[in-house]
Amino acid sequence: MKRLVFICLIAFSICTILFSGCSGGGLGNGGNGGSGGNGGSTLVYYNLQVTVEPKEAGAVWFDPEGGTYEKNTEVTLKPAAEEGYEFSGWGGRDKDDVTARFDRWIIIMDGHKQLVASFNKLKPNQVAAPTASPLGGKVAVDTEITLTTATPGATIYYTVDGTNPTKDANEYNEDNRPRVPEGGLTLKAFAVKEGMLDSNIATYVYSTISVQPIESITYEVGGVSFEMRRAPAGLTFPFTMHDIETTIDYAYWIGETEVTYALWSTVYNWATAEARGDGRYYFQRNGQPGNYYDPDPDPRQPVTMISWRDAIVWCNALTEYYNTENGTNWACVYIDSEGKPIRDSRDANGDVCDNATALSTAKGFRLPASAEWELAARYIDGIDWLPYNHASGDLSGPCYPEATTTQIGDYVWYEENSGGQTHPVAAKKSNPFGLFDMSGNVNEMCFDRHWGDATRRVIRGGDVWSQTGVYSLLVSYEDWIGPNDPTATDGFRITRTD
Repeated sequence: MKRLVFICLIAFSICTILFSGCSGGGLGNGGNGGSGGNGGSTLVYYNLQVTVEPKEAGAVWFDPEGGTYEKNTEVTLKPAAEEGYEFSGWGGRDKDDVTARFDRWIIIMDGHKQLVASFNKLKPNQVAAPTASPLGGKVAVDTEITLTTATPGATIYYTVDGTNPTKDANEYNEDNRPRVPEGGLTLKAFAVKEGMLDSNIATYVYSTISVQPIESITYEVGGVSFEMRRAPAGLTFPFTMHDIETTIDYAYWIGETEVTYALWSTVYNWATAEARGDGRYYFQRNGQPGNYYDPDPDPRQPVTMISWRDAIVWCNALTEYYNTENGTNWACVYIDSEGKPIRDSRDANGDVCDNATALSTAKGFRLPASAEWELAARYIDGIDWLPYNHASGDLSGPCYPEATTTQIGDYVWYEENSGGQTHPVAAKKSNPFGLFDMSGNVNEMCFDRHWGDATRRVIRGGDVWSQTGVYSLLVSYEDWIGPNDPTATDGFRITRTD
């Protein structure tokens, strides 16, 4: 996980915090350093300079640590007030370069930066100003804003038109939370309590995300339809819990939902029919709808109680079935050492499945790669991406290390709202990419080996037993499953290369 490092204050006469530099560029010398190695190229570094006003009011936590950064590094800034003060905003030459991103302040180091972190001194017996979550910046239309104050028992009043609030303004409570309309808003809020001085007025500015249209397509086999969404080639996004910048240079399609029992069983019955002769498929397991027995199961439940081996073989079967019905000639993705499609997931053929090759030129249906899954889970608009510690779809706040979010239940079936049972797909809101249940409901299998392990395979997204405050619901977290481990809370969604 990322580590927030406290940066010690160095008291200069100009009350400046110059954060300790990293190798490759010294402070105050322009910051361009490093020999560039044997290739002769020169890395570019920039300095971050922050002033705290007044100097005794607090400090700033930030990540990554250090005060000299390689060009285009994203630095998270987290003001920390001393007792008797509260953070009031950013100033300085580059104040407009600081942006709110959900629950944190960030700045991109595309040049030397000079900032002022301003704090207000609280008067004796004064109420603490309200704090908003999210802090501001780009959010989805209809995002709900949570307001809190550190003063117990205080009442918060707010406006959403940029005017200063009074006690005649909107009173904040659980049933009257501000929501961000199309185009955004400027929220101002203050808090009052009898016998105390009113708080300072806090200001938070929100704009709304302009979601780019995402191409979708509907497929059908055996009378069962399913939808997929297209990720265009060349998207660069933060990958894993360490936000490693990654680019997928090809376009691909990914299922809007987890594979339903209706789709699974339709393909399964076609593939295993004796009439298929030498082209017949064999499975170790036949799957079930969801994670509990129901004499009249909902066919929109995600298929469960199938293994990773079953899933890759079923993807080949779906490809062949689709070709048969639609006149296409897409190659099956998963092949054996002789280049033949794998049609048997039974234990006796386990080694063949575990050593399957994913044919890179094949256009058939397959499991997603872990990176493909994460791009679709983190997607906001192709420029901004969901932070590593959120559940997919929920832009309002993180679900790790603690759940400051107020909207996770709009998108996710998890321990708090699932009743321990899986639910039919697409019963919650979709994420900005148009995908449902990317976090929660059932874990989703990917093709990748987990950290290169010889047997373990990646699963993503968490399930109905997952909790906030732990890793499993995070868009950035990879868990694992054995290739022959069927469970009642593991399923999958399909992908195909464009």
